[in-house]
Amino acid sequence: MSRMHRAGMAVVFGVLAAGAATRAQAQIQGMPLFTNPRYATGFRIHADLGLPTDKTTSLGDYQVIQGGVTFALWRLGIGANLGTTSQTFKAVQGGTPTSLGSQSKFTASALLQLRLMGGGANPLALSIFGGASMDVNAFDFTKLSAFGSLPTAIQDSIKSANPKVLTIPVGAALGVKLPLVIVSPNLWAAPRINMTRVVNCPTGATCKTDSEFRWAVGVDVPIFRIISVRAAYDTGKIKGTSGATTTVSNFGVGASIGIGGMR
Repeated sequence: MSRMHRAGMAVVFGVLAAGAATRAQAQIQGMPLFTNPRYATGFRIHADLGLPTDKTTSLGDYQVIQGGVTFALWRLGIGANLGTTSQTFKAVQGGTPTSLGSQSKFTASALLQLRLMGGGANPLALSIFGGASMDVNAFDFTKLSAFGSLPTAIQDSIKSANPKVLTIPVGAALGVKLPLVIVSPNLWAAPRINMTRVVNCPTGATCKTDSEFRWAVGVDVPIFRIISVRAAYDTGKIKGTSGATTTVSNFGVGASIGIGGMR
């Protein structure tokens, strides 16, 4: 807890010097939403690395990492993830965070997927999915212990720079299995709507629910039914805190180990 406390206090002062961050996606910024509809009953542990394809001042120039678990039973698949930037992860792990800024955060997300058709011997698979994600940022770290002792002006600045944004993705995924000789990769595509809303709307402000369209394409390659590697490209519009929309794209790769599950 002492390391997390030091991390939170260091982020506070970075927040005051930083501008408002771009609103969250359906997952941590810089990481695609992996929604391969072809999966079998089982449990898997996975890790992913993502990188925004556009590096600007508002988006940040960093890699992101994500870890999580997935569980599938018959046609129902459930996944939970926790992700952050590699910069934040290293700073918190080492206990020496400096000038992390308002985009320093951990993002928790969950995704529920229901396969409507396919799987097994059928090379095609179709599913619908929905989920939710929420950031844990500088405001959350500091309010656990020292937030109330900060001057009121600093507290107000932190709240303004760190809105709590709930993101809900809803969409469908279509996949096809290619029966090759050595491996059988699964190709998939998934359009979705991202609904976002500030849940700790500042006093006097008007916070409405926004919706943006995004889509992702990817490939999963199971190896000996135990290990699986994957890659995905995710793109679409994201609305910033100023109200303007920006096209944000990112690419991610990952691997998992387990029996069945998302593969």
